[in-house]
Amino acid sequence: MAFTQPSKRGEWVEEKILGSGGFGQVVLWKNEDSGEYVAIKKCRVQSEMTQKHRERWTLEVDIMKRLDHPNVIAAKEVPPVLNVGTGELPLLAMEYCPGGDLRKVLNKPEYCVGLKEFDIRCLVRDIASAIEYLHGKRIIHRDLKPENIVLQTQEEQTVYKLIDLGYAKELDQGSVCTSFVGTLQYLAPELFASQKYTCTVDYWSFGTVVFECITGFRPFLPQVPPVTWHREVCKKSPEDITAFYNSEGVVKFSKKIVTPTHLCRSMQAYFEQWLRLMLRWDPKARGGGLIEGRPQCFKILDTMLSIKIVHILYVANNQLLSYPLLDNYSMLELQENIEKETGVKVQDQDILLASGASPDPNLGAHQCWTAPGEEDWVVFMFIKGENQGGGDKKNKPLPPNVQSIVKDSKTALPYNEQKRAWAESVYFCGQQVVDFRRLIQSQRAAMLSLLRTNSSFLKMKNNMVGSCDHLLSKMQYFKECLQHDLDMYEIQKSDGVQNAEKVVAKWKRIGEEVDVHRNLREKVTKLDQQSTALQTKIVELQKSPFARGKLNEVLEDIEKKAVTLYHDMRQAGKGGRDIYKDHSPMVQIVVKCLIHRDKSLQDLYTHLGKICACKHELFQLLPSIQQCCKQITDATNKLLQSQKQRQSDIWSLIKMATQNGMTRQDSKGSNSANSWGASSLESMKVCDDNRETVKKFDDIIKTVMEEHEEHMSSMDWSFLPPLQKNTS
Repeated sequence: MAFTQPSKRGEWVEEKILGSGGFGQVVLWKNEDSGEYVAIKKCRVQSEMTQKHRERWTLEVDIMKRLDHPNVIAAKEVPPVLNVGTGELPLLAMEYCPGGDLRKVLNKPEYCVGLKEFDIRCLVRDIASAIEYLHGKRIIHRDLKPENIVLQTQEEQTVYKLIDLGYAKELDQGSVCTSFVGTLQYLAPELFASQKYTCTVDYWSFGTVVFECITGFRPFLPQVPPVTWHREVCKKSPEDITAFYNSEGVVKFSKKIVTPTHLCRSMQAYFEQWLRLMLRWDPKARGGGLIEGRPQCFKILDTMLSIKIVHILYVANNQLLSYPLLDNYSMLELQENIEKETGVKVQDQDILLASGASPDPNLGAHQCWTAPGEEDWVVFMFIKGENQGGGDKKNKPLPPNVQSIVKDSKTALPYNEQKRAWAESVYFCGQQVVDFRRLIQSQRAAMLSLLRTNSSFLKMKNNMVGSCDHLLSKMQYFKECLQHDLDMYEIQKSDGVQNAEKVVAKWKRIGEEVDVHRNLREKVTKLDQQSTALQTKIVELQKSPFARGKLNEVLEDIEKKAVTLYHDMRQAGKGGRDIYKDHSPMVQIVVKCLIHRDKSLQDLYTHLGKICACKHELFQLLPSIQQCCKQITDATNKLLQSQKQRQSDIWSLIKMATQNGMTRQDSKGSNSANSWGASSLESMKVCDDNRETVKKFDDIIKTVMEEHEEHMSSMDWSFLPPLQKNTS
């Protein structure tokens, strides 16, 4: 094939043809000097155009130049060197959207059952804004379809824009139209009957596009001819939003969105309500009419898209829960709703944010919400004290169409049915990857929570051990001082110290009581040993492959193979070929996915169970350590009070002995009192020495604890990598 030199006019070079249809063709031009792009829509065969087509072309150019909205493709000035000559139909220059059109996105295998929830919300918000803007300008688009919605990237965010107003119609106040225009698959039903219509035809087309973006197919009998379509679909009730043939070939209607989809259940319920307004057969009822001068469908959409939804993964059952975040919604109300649905009582719920922190019960449930599109948008709920082993519910069942081909892989199906079954197979394989990624995130949150709890636990445990050693040292010095004072009393009691027997008896009793506290050492030692054993388990958990956040490469590879197989089948079907006589290739992939998923989940849940068991063991040990710390504190305070009381007693005895010596003027008595005083002062000096020794012991304990903290900070924390990108 000969190489064709691209056209060039001045500094503008023709890059490629972006699209063509009818009498028009859109060509992309690039300015070599500035790097600017411009899309030029040009009439291809003016000689074959009727006067009506010429008027339509001119009207489109005129309308586009008057519009200014971020979600309507912007018209630009035609570069002079690219403009047409006098007498030719005008060109339409537009901004270039490199993201392509929505049809190309929907045709990608990964979107075979619809777009992701975040993308749907963005799409609906943008296109609804564009439609309402056009209708406010008294303009009906009349040809809404995926091919006429393009994607533009602005500040790392996808913006959706309406294009191709070739069929647009300007309305005079109160006027209606009767001309039959637009793409049949997205056309409002009144156009089939050549009835008068208004701007509500855009509602039908928009609803049809949104339904297809959610499910991957159009809502009403997408494969039947127009006449049959009109005859069957007109039988639907106002609330029905989809029609399909059942296994007996009978048309069935439904008020629900057919699953599977990527919508959470809350958002799916909102879209079902909205689609019931948009897909009403009666054009007057379509859209819900006006409320305070504005179409109800747009008001509802604003409310829908502004609602914040909390997503909670119930880890034990691998079930994603979703709850609309109402105003002033408290954590207790959220947990009560969880209890109603799961049966897990509020006091047994262990709710963790992605950081591993627990929500503050005194703050609202808004702390569990993360903006859509962000990585850590899921909150995790574990059950306190359980191993999170879950039941069979954690293994999600195959979609019905996939079950059919797995049971009988040799039965040939019509192309469209085969495409649907294989699309759901791709979805199922992809969903296992998403589910596994969420569970990896849940174990990461659980591990972070365990380490948070363990950090506080270790500080309290180390404080308990240090305080116990400190107490025993104080007790030892107290006993030595007490024994010294008792010995001195025995020496001096016959030499001037009278009436001290009761005081000494009290000292002996206190000494015996102090000995009782020595059994704290056994309790502290036992708790320390249990804590050490627990720390060994926690260190082993950190060595697990799951703890390093590694995703399941085998499941990811299986998903890629399913996507490739589906793509090949689609390409063959478009070419009229039937290279897959049965479903065996896809069934083999699905079965492999099931086997590997079950094994992977079993291993992951075992790991999760160990994390939760360690955390449960921490909480079981914690009250004993807290109680032990309190007993140590109480014993220390009591020891201090006893020491103070004994010193007060000594000073009272000194005073009494001194008074007796002065009365008798007895040299011997005076010497006795002085001797007692000297011994008491010696005892006080011992106490002072004790305090200095205790202070030094405190410093030693503090140094040991600081070294332990430094050791903890230097440990290998590489098992906590950044979260993987969430594609759900």
